[in-house]
Amino acid sequence: MKSKIIGTIITLFVGALLFFVVLGTNNFDNPNEVFQVYLNGKKIGLIKSEDSLLELIDKEQSSIKEAFNVDKVYPPNGLVIEKVYTYSDKLNDTQEIYDEIKNSEPFTVKGYTVTITYNSTKKAVDEGSDLPEVEDDRAPLKIYLLNPDLIKQSLREVASTFIGEDELKSYENGTQVEIGDTGEKITSVYFDETITIKESLISTEQKIFTDEKELTKYLLYGTLDEQEKYTVKEGEDLYKIAEDHKLNIEELLIVNPKYPSGSALLSPGEELNVGLINPLVSITYNKVEVADVEVPYKTEIVKNDNKYIDFREITTHGANGINRVTQDVKYINGEVASLKITHSEVVKDPVTEIVTKGTKSMGSYISYNSQDFATGDYSWPTLSPFKITSRFAYRWGEFHRGIDISGPGYGSPIFAVADGVVFKSGWGTREGYYVTIKHGEDLYTQYMHLTKILVSTGQHVSREQKIGTMGLTGAGVTGVHLHLGVWVGTQPYYPGSTVLDPCKSLFRC
Repeated sequence: MKSKIIGTIITLFVGALLFFVVLGTNNFDNPNEVFQVYLNGKKIGLIKSEDSLLELIDKEQSSIKEAFNVDKVYPPNGLVIEKVYTYSDKLNDTQEIYDEIKNSEPFTVKGYTVTITYNSTKKAVDEGSDLPEVEDDRAPLKIYLLNPDLIKQSLREVASTFIGEDELKSYENGTQVEIGDTGEKITSVYFDETITIKESLISTEQKIFTDEKELTKYLLYGTLDEQEKYTVKEGEDLYKIAEDHKLNIEELLIVNPKYPSGSALLSPGEELNVGLINPLVSITYNKVEVADVEVPYKTEIVKNDNKYIDFREITTHGANGINRVTQDVKYINGEVASLKITHSEVVKDPVTEIVTKGTKSMGSYISYNSQDFATGDYSWPTLSPFKITSRFAYRWGEFHRGIDISGPGYGSPIFAVADGVVFKSGWGTREGYYVTIKHGEDLYTQYMHLTKILVSTGQHVSREQKIGTMGLTGAGVTGVHLHLGVWVGTQPYYPGSTVLDPCKSLFRC
């Protein structure tokens, strides 16, 4: 009996031991190796093989391969597959997981992400000025492509558009003609932005560039929309077409490079591109330019108390002089951003014009009006030598209501063009530090972007009196210059005022 009980106990013990050994072998010592699939951080299932899912994605997406001319298609960027161990035998079917991915997120192809980062830049001023950096608040721009050479080719095409193919090629090859008595030479070419290229998996829902012309168009216009075209009519020229479409002649020539200049002859029926460029990058190039520039003659007024105030007689005719000027010029996308004159020598002295004017009263007041302009009685507002860097014309789709004068340098004096009273002086967001002078009854001249104001509102000023110093204050100003505006009727920018071209109303420039 005792031996039977002992035998039973031994049997139960051995059986229990075998049960735990088998249980431990099947469930604890060797768990299953599987793969947990996440989509955008959410678990979507367990699969037996990672490779089988990747192969299925690549196999099923033949249309993507054809569309982008690639050999392989990859999972969405939000897909994560992690190896895990489990004792469960419950796995998802690979096709089931693929279908969920396909219906949720786009697949990817291997390509390159170009990131264009817009940097803070220092305002271009002479050494010794103390102005802060200008923040560019544009978010980084991302461009997707399959071939990294595409962005290099398009960026060069953008540079060529603004600089000119022959000039750019000469610079690249080191074959620029050396400057003789006059001439110009590129010293550097670069983009203001930081441009990086990184290999990445790109969503097929993104715009992926595969064509150089299309990418170049996007970089120039900031859009892939179709640009406006214009068909030339009988008797039209490039200047008229540019003005009618709110472009300046330089902008029109940039987008129609087959025309060498604004005086190129047109034939009826020719088609022009009249779209407004909005470059996504800033091609910057610096030049040394040596040129003979005219120095406007000054006018000396001799008062005659015996003559009535409508009397005006030129006793000595003026003549412009010529200076040979060396200047460092910085261009951004074809427009002068800053200019500094580094050397000047006189080739021909100007001849001062002597004008006799009557002062005797006629018993009634004679005001300034448009017929009085361009008599030569106005003094140029800056020192010489100088250069007009922006004309009274359309610029980037907006009309530039005045002329920009560069050259004399940061802190150089600004002069009143005629006798008058300071109508306003102070600060404006667009104007920076500015002075507005009223001459007579209805003529106003405005001097903008000053670094210092030397007169105050209500003060009487005389012709050639120093009223401020040249600077680059105000919104959007990139280089040292004076903006000179001329208005009649009432104060600048007010209803009833008319803006005039300084180079046709006060001066001949």
